[in-house]
Amino acid sequence: MNPSPLAQPPQAAPVPGSDGVPDWKCRKEGPVSGRYEGEMTAPTAGQMLLDLRLDIDPRSVSSPVMNRISGDLYQLQRITVPGRQLTTWRVYRESWVVDAPVVTWERCLVTIRGTVRFWRGIHPQTTVEVRVPWAAANPVGPATVTFAQAGGMTASYTCGKKSDAFRELTLELAVLKSVNDATPFRMPVYDTHSHPTRPVDLRQRTLTLEQCYLDAGTRVTIRAPGPTIIDDSAPPGQPPHSGWTDAQLHDVMAKYFTQFGSNWPNWQMWGFLANTYQQAGVGGIMFDASIIPNSSRKPNEPDRRGFAVFRDHEWFKNLPASAPTTDAQSEAVRKFLYTWVHEAGHAFNFLHSWDKNRPDALSWMNYDWRYDQRNGPNKFWSDFRFRFDDEELIHLRHGDRPSVMMGGDPWSSGGHAEAPAAAEYLDTPPGAMSAPEGAYPLELTLRSQGYFEFMEPVSIELRLRNVLPDLPLSLDTELDPALGGVIIHIRRPDGRIVEYSPLLCKLATTTPHILKPAPAVQGTQTGEDRYSQEVFLSYGKYGFYFDDPGEYLVRALYQGAGDVLIPSNSLRLRVGHPLHKDQDRLAQDFFSDQVGVNLYLHGSRSASLKTGTEVLQKIADQTEETALQAKVSAVLAHAAAQPLWGIRSSPTATTTSASEPPVLTLTEATAPDFKTALDLSKTALAFFKANKSPDLNLAYSRLVRQRAKYHLSTGGATQKGHAKKELASLHTDLAARNVNSAVLQKISADAQAIG
Repeated sequence: MNPSPLAQPPQAAPVPGSDGVPDWKCRKEGPVSGRYEGEMTAPTAGQMLLDLRLDIDPRSVSSPVMNRISGDLYQLQRITVPGRQLTTWRVYRESWVVDAPVVTWERCLVTIRGTVRFWRGIHPQTTVEVRVPWAAANPVGPATVTFAQAGGMTASYTCGKKSDAFRELTLELAVLKSVNDATPFRMPVYDTHSHPTRPVDLRQRTLTLEQCYLDAGTRVTIRAPGPTIIDDSAPPGQPPHSGWTDAQLHDVMAKYFTQFGSNWPNWQMWGFLANTYQQAGVGGIMFDASIIPNSSRKPNEPDRRGFAVFRDHEWFKNLPASAPTTDAQSEAVRKFLYTWVHEAGHAFNFLHSWDKNRPDALSWMNYDWRYDQRNGPNKFWSDFRFRFDDEELIHLRHGDRPSVMMGGDPWSSGGHAEAPAAAEYLDTPPGAMSAPEGAYPLELTLRSQGYFEFMEPVSIELRLRNVLPDLPLSLDTELDPALGGVIIHIRRPDGRIVEYSPLLCKLATTTPHILKPAPAVQGTQTGEDRYSQEVFLSYGKYGFYFDDPGEYLVRALYQGAGDVLIPSNSLRLRVGHPLHKDQDRLAQDFFSDQVGVNLYLHGSRSASLKTGTEVLQKIADQTEETALQAKVSAVLAHAAAQPLWGIRSSPTATTTSASEPPVLTLTEATAPDFKTALDLSKTALAFFKANKSPDLNLAYSRLVRQRAKYHLSTGGATQKGHAKKELASLHTDLAARNVNSAVLQKISADAQAIG
């Protein structure tokens, strides 16, 4: 393997002291390379934050230089609470890299210039200049960074140096009790000269997993106080020695990984030392990937958080309890270190070397025996210098943040330095990228049923939750995109990402809603710390958004009154194929503006939408009970319960001139028909009552409340009794589905108010 290119050597410095600065004051005590961080200084101070990585000079003799600079951009958010410390959080926007920077060294300064390549989206041509000074009495930096776009726009940052590493990660460890009892747990520690098969010029040093990744540019910190001991006296699902399955590994990670419920993606990883895997010959596995068949994974779970190493594998039978004393023991320690580094590498989205068309790479991600088959016996360990190859180092240090970070892009996307082909957020506009970082006050969660029938109207629940433990928040909780507080993006099955544009644009006065502080004890929520609203998304300004069968990805960005910015989780849902030929033929009439506007308006009896109403009525009249039929019936019921207004010339109107317009009067052309509304909504009521999915709770609750109004509007004690009975049944059903007490109390109060 060719050595990595080094940074440009320093240019000839001026004669010491000729510039008025004594030579000793320009002595550089450490590397310029590393991670820098700082806020925007112009054009808007404090609006953005830059996480900057400079890779232009050696950090150590064992850490190759990649001659790259890169960075991540965040939008900073702040809430000032009177009498309290400022609450600040940041929202990831996008990443960039300069592939071939021009580096100019001077006595007390290095200047780096280059053309910026953004990983995603469309940007004007952008260049960047980074200036890093140093002095013997001060650390390197701070770095001043200036971005210049074609057209003259510039942005500047001042970034202090944070670390000589480019990334930082926390690794949490667990070990099986039976393994630990046999040999007390010890992470691999390897002396590079302890085995005779090695490169002749290999420098002697002690390697650990932490050191191997520090050489690669990532500082790994083992989470204290030490590994979690997992008792396997009654292993999950099968006898102790039959081997772990992927599902069991996932289950044990979900139970014991303290960061499992964190916001993802983030720089957290879980490593598990188990005994044996179900498939003979497997010494380690990165089991946490959605492409791996696993019935225990929940929908929308992130990838690449955990891996396992199997202590009882034959590779490790000679593993000593302390320092090795024989070649066989040294070989076992070397293989043990290799397996830990290799499997952790998969969690960074590294593929195997041959999967990247680099079968002869001398890398932690290659297999020694595969390399030897191509190059000769023992050639791998004779040539291997205990490092990742250059392309992997570029990915790890300078790759697109979601493709490297745990829980980001799916496993096997972004395996080296190209933009991920299967990226979750390909071309997603800035701000809708990932969970916020820092002391953010809000959580925005999207929920819906996971599967929608073909043509079934799609609505999703948006839930805001106060996550501050002791501070109520007053917020605009109107989550209808038509009011501008929420932006929604939809990735369609063909990969196109579109922004949902509502049919209407509404301007309204903000009505604050108080969200109480998050409860101190999990499981004691009353619901007063959150607010939910169901939002219709099937049809908008540009037609139907869910008209093709396949998988969709939905993300939202809450901006409230404009002073906060909170991205949501990623919601996956699937639209099914037509159930039969008749439904396929009906789709031609259904996917029309007539039907779409009808659905958007929650039903209409307007003569101008008569054709669309007739299509919906045809669906409602079908004998087959489906979610499509139930939801369409509810729409028609809502339309029947609304008055239809018309405009006619006033009979008393007189005009004094033929040029004057007639006086027009708004009249109720058709009165509400509550009996028909009750009849039409029976099908929907039966469907929502029978379908106990929590994802339908909002729709079920809304329908029962509407039917209660229909009953009350018809008048009479009998109808009041029906209204109370249906609300009581709703209360019972939702209580059985563990709905929060605040919601149940509101239903009870509404029933009692009927009298």
